[in-house]
Amino acid sequence: MAKRARMGFPQLLPDLLRKQLAGLGLAERLREAEIWRLWPEVVGPAVASRAQPLRIINGTLTVAVSSPAWMQELRFLTTMMKEKLNDRLGVVLIKEIVLRPGTIEKASPSAVEDDPTPPKVLNEQQKAFIAEQVAGITDPEIRAAFAELMKTTFERGH
Repeated sequence: MAKRARMGFPQLLPDLLRKQLAGLGLAERLREAEIWRLWPEVVGPAVASRAQPLRIINGTLTVAVSSPAWMQELRFLTTMMKEKLNDRLGVVLIKEIVLRPGTIEKASPSAVEDDPTPPKVLNEQQKAFIAEQVAGITDPEIRAAFAELMKTTFERGH
């Protein structure tokens, strides 16, 4: 009977995973995926609410920007954003940032809103109008929700 080959020393699981991912070529793709996680921290909430990464291909990060005014502003900041992202990633993954017009998804309620104006105070006539409109609604929960909706609409001036 042939002798079994001698087993090596046990390896740590993170080391094994790192070797396997490198062999599959996924390590770089995982680092690239970190861009989306780091983006709000690196650029700040004001920029993150108006510009978001779309894709990275061959070191070129394409970023969707909500408006032409923001695109113009961000053109001056692309070098700084690239350097900060590469620093946080610990490796030079981003060689260029390309800005494109696009639709931006709202990340969270903590993001900076497009309409920073404070709500208007309702006058007595508006309050009476809301009370009159909701008076016919019998369900108290629906009545309260509808009243709140009307109040918010008046406060925002719509």
